[in-house]
Amino acid sequence: MLLLAYLKELTLLRPILLTSQHFSFSLPVWRILYDTLPTKETAPLLLFELRDKNQLKWGTFDCETGVMCWEHSFPETTWWTSAIGFYSGIILLHEYAGSEQPSPKKLIAIDALTGQLTWSLDGCKFEHTDGTNLQTSKMRPESAPIVENRAISTGEVVDLPFPSTQSILSQWRAPVTYEETNPYYETVAQFIEKITGNLPKKGINYGEISGHLLFFYYFYSANAVSLSWSILVVNSTKTVLLHETILSDVESSAFGDYLYDNHHIVLLKKVDEITVIKLPRP
Repeated sequence: MLLLAYLKELTLLRPILLTSQHFSFSLPVWRILYDTLPTKETAPLLLFELRDKNQLKWGTFDCETGVMCWEHSFPETTWWTSAIGFYSGIILLHEYAGSEQPSPKKLIAIDALTGQLTWSLDGCKFEHTDGTNLQTSKMRPESAPIVENRAISTGEVVDLPFPSTQSILSQWRAPVTYEETNPYYETVAQFIEKITGNLPKKGINYGEISGHLLFFYYFYSANAVSLSWSILVVNSTKTVLLHETILSDVESSAFGDYLYDNHHIVLLKKVDEITVIKLPRP
């Protein structure tokens, strides 16, 4: 844990201004996914599933360029369709019959870079993939399901061994939450208070990547009766890169409120807005 070493020899230097950008979507963010078996082109991409009570869209955002690659709906899908995975540049969707029938009735593949529908399979369910091939299953009444091996790029059946389960290769990750009962909580809270003068309340979200320490924490500002939310970033030279209080209205079912990789921090600042902070490269 890098924090233990940093706490002993902390040098409070003048914060370095990090590049921060804000991006809005046409609908609330429901889910955020990243490519778990990324190619060079898809490593900086995030998939956003956007929906309200009446509409549903998907889109991919390039965190490196700050550009939305595409954002739209698909006439081949219904509101009961949801993203289930993002592998080797292919986004997989399951379409369901409705809330009363949780079993998927269709498997759909989308090209993450172009937003074009690549293939669709009625009655198929996704099982797993190695990034080249994928395994699907099709239920049969009173019989064992039909299990098939397919090419992920085309959806066509291939005469190859079933894909093995792959470990996640992506650099994207979510912070670890240290609740107040965690044995490390006091250490993390002391570190934050020593740097900022703020005493953290509630759980602290902590991450470390490429020598950077990331903290997302709540605190009471002077004379305040409600909690404020803040982000703190410290680098490998023990320099404070960023300390900022962020106003957030997030009450979303999206996976976590923040993600990070070697070069970016992505915050779901509002239900329909993200903030992307670029970390300095070595």
